[in-house]
Amino acid sequence: MVLIVIMSLLQEVGYNSIRRESQVDVLFLDRDCDSLGIKIRNGLASSGFFNLIDSLERKPVTEASIRNAVRKGDFVIGIVIPRGVTKKIRNNVRIMVAKTMSGFGLYNHSIFGDMPLSTADTVTIFFDPTVKKSFKNSIVSAVKQYNYRIESEMVFSTFNHEMAKVFPTYHPPDLSYKDAVEFKEVFPTFRENEAIPDTAQHNVPAWAVFAMFFIIIPLTSSMIVEREEGSMFRLIAMPVSYIQLLMAKVFVYMLVCFVQTILMILAGLYILPMFGAPALILGDHILALIVITIFTALAALGFGVMVGTVANTHQQAAAFGAVSIIIMAALGGLWVPMYLMAPVMQHVSSLSPLNWALNGYYDILVRDGGFLEILPKIIKLALFFISTILITSIYWKFNNPMNK
Repeated sequence: MVLIVIMSLLQEVGYNSIRRESQVDVLFLDRDCDSLGIKIRNGLASSGFFNLIDSLERKPVTEASIRNAVRKGDFVIGIVIPRGVTKKIRNNVRIMVAKTMSGFGLYNHSIFGDMPLSTADTVTIFFDPTVKKSFKNSIVSAVKQYNYRIESEMVFSTFNHEMAKVFPTYHPPDLSYKDAVEFKEVFPTFRENEAIPDTAQHNVPAWAVFAMFFIIIPLTSSMIVEREEGSMFRLIAMPVSYIQLLMAKVFVYMLVCFVQTILMILAGLYILPMFGAPALILGDHILALIVITIFTALAALGFGVMVGTVANTHQQAAAFGAVSIIIMAALGGLWVPMYLMAPVMQHVSSLSPLNWALNGYYDILVRDGGFLEILPKIIKLALFFISTILITSIYWKFNNPMNK
């Protein structure tokens, strides 16, 4: 419980920076001061991802100062809108509309047919060399989109205006251009929005899983003490199998695991908010939470009885048990979240039973999943438990001290 509080408070700032979209500072110079420049400025500002800056050291930015700031790495992006670019767009749109209408005989084709369009102006975007290509492409695409939107609106408006001049009885409709296609983002998860766990959603299940597996220390110690003091021989003399004896021990220690988990959940619910950290929200799938706790405890206790059966001394059990659990916890994403790992380590992490258990809790607490969503993790944990019990049974069959 203390670890949950301490680790959550230590990680709060880091987790917030990951979970919240950080803004990118963009040096912005609008020499146009017209429709295109205003559209790009408002579009970038309203997206919530960019913080537009138009001054450096209390002086208005210039193209040279933007270039120099990006070159030195002080900023990763700089945008310069050239002077008169909107005026050029308007002139080109008027010529295109006039040429179109002259094709219907509404204007003198000899006047507009050969009239050239103005050469394209250049919107300059400075990028730091360290910026990823995918990010650069998204910025350029966004700026181009604002340009296309301005040109479409101008074509629509200019065509209506020219029609009104040719046909006095024509009254242009009071309409603005609207996109015919909308794009909907859908996340293929149990909820529409994919969520990154906050400090409570990560630390409470992570340390609960760690505590369940770390119970290997008292469990193996109990088994070795029974062998050293001779009580194991009296237990074996009873008309029950060794595995039945172990299952009785597993049942008792499972109750301990449940108490631990409940205490840690209570810490997430009531203690963390007292220190300003987010409170744990359990959601509506309490039964799924109980099921994943049962199978996590079984996997942990199966590993514990296997180590306790194979180890001969306290030192062997304590050393191997503690180190192996710490390694599996580190690889399983309990200390460093899996989404922060390198791709190779993410693959390795998926092999740890502690990772299966943690992801089961994530499915419930973060992704609002139920029993069906945690079923693959439950199957893995059950198979891990069965395999450890089989290994224990086989080892005991060939190394039963009663046979010596």
